[in-house]
Amino acid sequence: MKRTSFLSGLSVALVLGLTSAARAASWPAGWKDPPVASGRALSAAEREQARQLGEAIDSAETALLAIQAWEQVAAARPDDADAWVEIGILRLLEGAAFRSSAAERLVCYRAALQACERAMATNPEFLRRVQAGRTTAEAAGALGSREMAAMHSWSTGVFYLFRDCLGLFGRIMNVRLLEGAKTMLERMDEVNPAWEDHVSTFSWGIYYLAMPVSRGGDRAKARACFDRAVAMGERRLLPRWGRAKYFYVAVGEPAAARADLEAVVARDLDGLGGHRAWNRYFQMEAKRLLAR
Repeated sequence: MKRTSFLSGLSVALVLGLTSAARAASWPAGWKDPPVASGRALSAAEREQARQLGEAIDSAETALLAIQAWEQVAAARPDDADAWVEIGILRLLEGAAFRSSAAERLVCYRAALQACERAMATNPEFLRRVQAGRTTAEAAGALGSREMAAMHSWSTGVFYLFRDCLGLFGRIMNVRLLEGAKTMLERMDEVNPAWEDHVSTFSWGIYYLAMPVSRGGDRAKARACFDRAVAMGERRLLPRWGRAKYFYVAVGEPAAARADLEAVVARDLDGLGGHRAWNRYFQMEAKRLLAR
């Protein structure tokens, strides 16, 4: 009886684990039930204020203020792809920088993915494809230069969700998420591999590092991608920060990681490429890692 009870309890735990992992790895598609315009007139000053609030983010509170400002822009203009992308970018930042628990981060990352999908859905052909039954990744062939930021933020959101919210068991069961990110990165490179100082090269490094070897993961390829991203992204903090935090930690090269983090901290935010609030976070995180 005791053995039967133990096995029964184990089965229940397994089912609950599978269910939890499946729920965490899915989200309501952002392109479904498109919002109706609020009807409120939007001034240029309001949009500029939203932009300034986004650039000034340095805490969870200021992140929420900026997100709410951009949500008001999107509510007034639901077909404004740039507003949805900005919401996606800032929800990712909120989760990565200012939320600590997997549950809190999951809320942020799902919202980011949905916002990016909403931006993609302003492309009529993409919308036609997903409404016909294709997944976001499967419909990516309809996306072009106008949607590059949405594609990048969507794949980044997948990587963050996979790493921060699923746990080991969940990652094993949901490798398909990374396949979707791969499809999106392939489309980005078809459209413009040099976009934003070859930022997709960095994302490929994340992909090869995160993917199991049995499914195409390759640390040698990851190293090559990270190194190329650093070389091609001289104006960016992301490549060095990410190479230090993810790759050099994974391969056990602390001295190299420290050198990258010190280089990130030493840069002046003025004149850098990329999102200013994200750059501020990269420096804050680099300082924290150096202090450990």
